[in-house]
Amino acid sequence: MVAEPWRTPHPQVYGEPERATGRPVVAGAADPRRPTRAPEEPVLPPLTRRSLLAAAATCLLAGCASGSRDAAPGERLVTLDGAAAALALMTGLPQVGTASFLSADPLLQAIGELQAEPVVDVSGAGGAIDVERLATLRPGVVVGYRFPGAEPVPDGLATVHAVERTGDLDADCRALAAGMGVGVAVDELLADVHRRTGELAARLREVRVPTVSVLSPGLDGQSLYVLGTQTPAGAVVEALGLARPAAQRGVAEPFVAVSTERLTEHDADLVLLLTGPTADPAFLRSEPLWERLGAVRAGRVVEVDVMRWAMMSCALGSLWVLDDLAATLVDGAGPVIGAASPTGLERLRGYRARYARA
Repeated sequence: MVAEPWRTPHPQVYGEPERATGRPVVAGAADPRRPTRAPEEPVLPPLTRRSLLAAAATCLLAGCASGSRDAAPGERLVTLDGAAAALALMTGLPQVGTASFLSADPLLQAIGELQAEPVVDVSGAGGAIDVERLATLRPGVVVGYRFPGAEPVPDGLATVHAVERTGDLDADCRALAAGMGVGVAVDELLADVHRRTGELAARLREVRVPTVSVLSPGLDGQSLYVLGTQTPAGAVVEALGLARPAAQRGVAEPFVAVSTERLTEHDADLVLLLTGPTADPAFLRSEPLWERLGAVRAGRVVEVDVMRWAMMSCALGSLWVLDDLAATLVDGAGPVIGAASPTGLERLRGYRARYARA
């Protein structure tokens, strides 16, 4: 094993995320009309009254978690976001539908493969929920984070357990788990996250660790963001005590835009660059200041999975970041990109075997 494996130069393959997902990147660089947006929105856009009424039967999607009952065993489950979908997958709950972020998250494909049953994408145009498609699934319970501004309509389609996202990983995951009826399993999962964080922190104290810069391209394929502690990337890096550039310290917001004129403020021994179907870093090749970064010149830019590293209040994200950092900083391996890639599926199978309850 290399004593300091992070020092090994990494090949620069910006703009080739096909290797991780099996399909071209979904980016907006070719459409200048597209607004600049962060790599992973904290919530999906609200459902509209028109789309809800078109379904002819649904319930109060904006209701609070305390007002809905827990899922009963065997109910047809639909999850409304990647964090809820990942929690159901890891705890062994089958899903008939889920919302894939911008229809781009390969976790949807991974769920279908691992549960050996089809799962339908209920996301609609612009990231909203396609309620008509949701209704055709005849769900028994719908679980996910609350949509701001969603309007109430008569109950009738399913029991909805909509959770207010607080940014507290443990509280948010337990609230989702209550709606799925897997509270005990999720308590054990969260305890394991904290245990593994402590173990990795102890391992890192035994070696020389680098300063790390955590950056992600935006959805428009032309902007760059720092990830704060409301994301798995920022939270885990902070919990491990890894030093970041001064410009990235104390950032609590999930995504803070970086001016290309100030790129040099984000240099570090190691740059962790989020890439994937919603984060195309190819534009960085044409940025002179990017090419001047010490980490870039030394070949120490490591690409990591945007979907897992950026999804807020997501236990899978925390585990994924922990395993990627252990591989990169200590084990001399590399991060896993793409939930549906062979290595991604292998990792998910391991989580599911560990946390699913018989």
